[in-house]
Amino acid sequence: MRPVPAADDVTLDRFLGGKVAILQPRAGHRVGLDAALLQAVVPAGSAGTCLDFGTGVGAVAFSVAARSPAMRVFGIDIDAGALLLAEAAAALPENAALVGRVAFARLDLSEGRAGRAAAGIDEGVADWVVMNPPFNPKHTMPGSPDAKRRVAHEAEGGLLDAWCRAAAALLRPGGRIALIHRAEAIFEVLDALSGRFGDLRIKPVHARAGEAAGRILMRGERGSRAPLQLLPGLVVHETDGQFTAETDFILRGSADISFS
Repeated sequence: MRPVPAADDVTLDRFLGGKVAILQPRAGHRVGLDAALLQAVVPAGSAGTCLDFGTGVGAVAFSVAARSPAMRVFGIDIDAGALLLAEAAAALPENAALVGRVAFARLDLSEGRAGRAAAGIDEGVADWVVMNPPFNPKHTMPGSPDAKRRVAHEAEGGLLDAWCRAAAALLRPGGRIALIHRAEAIFEVLDALSGRFGDLRIKPVHARAGEAAGRILMRGERGSRAPLQLLPGLVVHETDGQFTAETDFILRGSADISFS
């Protein structure tokens, strides 16, 4: 693996209301609202094992572990450089409370069972899988000149299906999956989840009240036969651009996102 980038190329940032610290590149892909929303799908105080697919620099993994002291979190990504930053952040004094509960592995989730076994990831043991997959189909729009941003944002064909197939294999019966995606990709997301997960619950995310949803949060349960539910949406901003009270609590790590 390459060495951690020089300090001038990396920023140390507090996330989730200061509950965790992350290291991330100064330029290129940066952790944002999607990660903050995704981590809040896992209820605070949860226990067991959580796998974070596409963990990047580890913001979601650290956040889930910080809000659930009885949870062990395993972050998985294909980007060796991002994982180096995640591992370095795990050793920071600011994250001392997470030591021994957060670990990372480099893995291409499309490699199937053999790849997962080689990485030491056992089948059927996870209680949660969370994922923030690359959103944009590759070659459908001008790519970013930044290579790491392209990796984070552009999905190869079949990637979402491969990730959901891996999630179904790694979750125990009754284990849950949570993901965030573009609202316009809802049919693709449902295709990838259907037949593998039930009790699918969809929560639209609106930038402002009265606007079309730009994101969807989805949660499902392995082995459930419960029907799909479309839930009331989450509104992120007030008309003046400030975060709504609900969103502010989520960003500070003080509230879950309700899926009931």
